[in-house]
Amino acid sequence: MSASFGGGCAGLDDEVALIIGAHVKNQSIAQGTILVVDSHAGVRQKLQRVLESEGYTVATASDGEQATRLIRETGCPDVIIADGVTPGAEATWWRHLREDPATSYLPIILMTASRKTEKERLASGADVLLGKPPKAAEVLAWVRCFVRARQGALDATRVEAMLVSIAAAVEARSVHTEGHLWRVAQYSSRLASAAGVDVVIMASIRRAALLHDIGMIGVPDEILRQPRTLTPEEFACVKKHAALGADLVRPLPDGQRVSEIVRGHHERWQGEGYPDGLTREAIPIGARVVAIADAFDALTANRPYRPALSQSEALEVLWFGADAQWDPNLVELFAGLMELTASDGRKSDPSDVMSRYLVLATGHA
Repeated sequence: MSASFGGGCAGLDDEVALIIGAHVKNQSIAQGTILVVDSHAGVRQKLQRVLESEGYTVATASDGEQATRLIRETGCPDVIIADGVTPGAEATWWRHLREDPATSYLPIILMTASRKTEKERLASGADVLLGKPPKAAEVLAWVRCFVRARQGALDATRVEAMLVSIAAAVEARSVHTEGHLWRVAQYSSRLASAAGVDVVIMASIRRAALLHDIGMIGVPDEILRQPRTLTPEEFACVKKHAALGADLVRPLPDGQRVSEIVRGHHERWQGEGYPDGLTREAIPIGARVVAIADAFDALTANRPYRPALSQSEALEVLWFGADAQWDPNLVELFAGLMELTASDGRKSDPSDVMSRYLVLATGHA
């Protein structure tokens, strides 16, 4: 740390009072932990005051060695603010953080008196270079940005974990669907990949596949646990799960895409599906993929009113409904993925195929 920053913090001092005064009242506490590393105690204290006035938890260290020890003992902060020339360990101690997978993602703000080019910034391992003395408003702007990004990722992970837990709990309410969500997600991922779907869309398809039946949380247990085919009234209740599930998954980062897939996984290629009666390419490709995976897994699982079909028998049902209920091109791709031969010894009578399809098409798979 240069003497000019240590003894000349007027720029920081002037803003401290303004920022604290402006945010002490009616502030929403920002949750986040910031590690400030600087050899000058006055700089550490002033930055700590500014950050704590915004509701951040602040830890301080005088050098790289102490900072490294703090991270090891207390865990990773959300953001590190460090002097560009910190004594102890080595001058660029923070570069070691980039080499460790556990800390490589940490945002690092470096304060430096010298002007740096973008190439030098990248070489330093820092995310941001601020001049010295740093402007408090500028420090806060970058900290807010990094903390929001970090917590947004954590919040998204928590939301997804919560939704998957709910979906798994819903699945556990039915004695007929154990492991269904995970198998549908696996089938959907393979089919989406074979269809050449973009990797970003493919991630949403897998997420939607795991959550496609989350709306069943609104269906009474006595319907979910029926050991028989459903009555029209019961099926009308079940049909509401697609729209409800679409609403539940919307808080996810890719919630719009996931919601469209969850909502549309019971639409039919030629129409008359639910809840919107979409047709052909108007049905999102993710919904068309999940629909096939969902149907195949339902057909190859045991039900109280019928035994599980073989893969060949299930595929016969999908072929029968291709171009009516399911996208025929995706059915063809799916068949290839299953590596099915012409027969596995259980070739079905055409009338059996039709009856099985009709049971599935009316929602009683």
